[in-house]
Formats: sequence, C-alpha cells, structure tokens
Amino acid sequence: MSDLPAQPDGAPTIHTVEFRGRGGEYFRIWIVNIALSVLTLGIYTAWAKVRTQRYFYGNTYLAGQSFEYHASAWRILVGRAIALVLFLGYSLSVVFLPLTFGIWFLILGAALPWLANASIRFNARNTSWRNVRFNFNATYFEAFIAYVVWSAAALAFFPLIPYARRVHDYFYINHHRFGGRGFQTAFPARCIYFVYLSGFVLIVVLLLGVIAIAGAAVEIATHARNVFGKFAIPLGPENFSLIVFVLFGIGAAFVASFVTTKVTNLSIGNTTLEGGFRLSSKASGLRVAWIVVTNALLTLVTLGLFYPFGRIRLARYRMRKYALIAGGDLDDFTSEALEAQSAIGQEIAGFFDFGFGL
Repeated sequence: MSDLPAQPDGAPTIHTVEFRGRGGEYFRIWIVNIALSVLTLGIYTAWAKVRTQRYFYGNTYLAGQSFEYHASAWRILVGRAIALVLFLGYSLSVVFLPLTFGIWFLILGAALPWLANASIRFNARNTSWRNVRFNFNATYFEAFIAYVVWSAAALAFFPLIPYARRVHDYFYINHHRFGGRGFQTAFPARCIYFVYLSGFVLIVVLLLGVIAIAGAAVEIATHARNVFGKFAIPLGPENFSLIVFVLFGIGAAFVASFVTTKVTNLSIGNTTLEGGFRLSSKASGLRVAWIVVTNALLTLVTLGLFYPFGRIRLARYRMRKYALIAGGDLDDFTSEALEAQSAIGQEIAGFFDFGFGL
C-alpha cells in the first residue's frame, strides 16, 4: 500500500511501485542456481544471474506493468571469462614479476571508466518497461572524472566522500535515458553532507555505547563467576575486544544501511524525467537498516537458508517506497518514448556486468 497522500483532481498522478515476489518462489530459484553453479564449476552463474534478474524485474510493477530483463546469459559468460583471464594474468604476473603490480594498477585505472560505462550501459539496454528500453550514454572522460578522479580525491581527503558520492549519483542518473528521454537529478551538497554527518554522529555514539555495554557485560560476568563459579556465563576481560568487535560490526552495518538509504532517497527523490515526470523515494533509513541487519543475522543463524527470504523482504519494502509522479498521460508518454526508441535504434551490445549503480 502506498504511503503517498491521495491527489486532488487535476493534480499529478502518483504511480507507486509494487513488488510481488514471494520468498518461497525465489528460494526454489536460488537453491537450483546454487546447485547448478556448483555442479558446473561456476559456469552456470551467468544463467543464474539472468534467472534472478528476470524474477525480480518481472515481479516489479509500475502502473500495472512489470519491468523486463533481456540480457543474454551467453554475453554475461563471455564478459566473466574475459575478466577471469585478466585476473589470472594479473595474479601470475604479480607472483613471478612483482614489479608489474604498478603496470596493472595503471591499466586498471585506465580501464575502470570504460568498464563502468560498459557495465551500466549493458544493464540499462537490457531493461525495459512497456517495451521501452532504458539506455545509458556517457563518455570515457565523464566516467574517468566521476570514478577515478573523484574517488582518488575522496580517498586522499575524507571530507570529500559525500561530495564524491554525489558526483557518482549524478553521473549514474543523469546519463540514463528512457526511450530517448533523459533523467536528471540535482540537490544541494549540504543535504548529502547532513546525511553523512548524521551517520558519523551515530557511529561515535554507537562506539561509546558498545564500549560501555561490553565493559558492563564483562564486569557482570566476572562478578557472577565469583558468586556462581562454573555455572556463570563464561565471559572475562579477555573477551572484551571480541564483544566490542561483534557489537560494533553489527551497529556499523546498521548505520551504513541508514546512510545509504537516505542518500538514495536524495538522489532518486530529486530525479526528473523529460516530459513532466519525476521520481519519489521515501524509504525510512531506520527501517531499511533494521531489515538489512536482521536479514543478515537470520541468514547467519539459518546457515544461509534465510538469504532468499531476506532479499524478498527488503525488495518488498524498498519498491513500495518508490513512485513515479506523472504530470501527463502515461500511455501517451510511453507511446512517444517507444517511437523515439525505434528512431534511435537498439544496440544491445556489450557483455560486461560489474554491478555499478547507486
């Protein structure tokens, strides 16, 4: 059910996104994918990727129509084979000729912009809604600035991390197109800095709280051991670091999910699409963080069996918080977009999928 308010007559129409996948259905796909991937020594992972993507896309509905994923497993397999050959070449050359590490580092830095463009374009061109394909057009130089220059600047000077994340999101969204219509996002830098500052404050509070809890737990356990002997909880001062590490790790994952969700809300929630349309993203950072952390804990407790159910659980919540706010008729828009798409042609080329995204 949508959390967006009802619109008066004449106001833009809000089309919420709905995810209809079920944990049991995806579990069967997931377990078969794992079994066949193991039996084929990893070759089937390309087909597993396509099956998974088609299930999730096919169960994601906007205005009553589902998305579609068209990628060929063979193309993904070719891309992964090339990546594997390069990785083996790197590993062997570094082992036998350590001085080649610098050369490989330069090669990777030079190839990263091209790989980013190829990966994002591959996924965009293999995604459609109402038979209208998405597309992605960016130059090598634009990708180089976004992923190499700004990433290096953020690593060298940490306060630039929020700004670099905004550059990445701008690059990813503003070069996407839908049937020839362009997406555009823009928001003040202070907004993303506020999100990261909130995350930093939460991390500091979390660290202090974890140290206090761990200290209290060790103190109580030590006192109990003196009173109850071997029947007490087996905790001592030597376990203090382990308790802090585990609790802080869980808390850090919670804060990271919180920050990521709030930044995604900023990027998506300020996105417009040519033709009088804009996107909305209103996911709760705390709710997403809770789902992510509890999914991870339940997956750990069940030795991985909860993973497909957790993924469905997260998708259901995230998708229903997205919406398309249409300033015009959606049917007319997609018809025009379909004609524009036919005019520019469809080049479903490429085979690299490295997971670049928001």
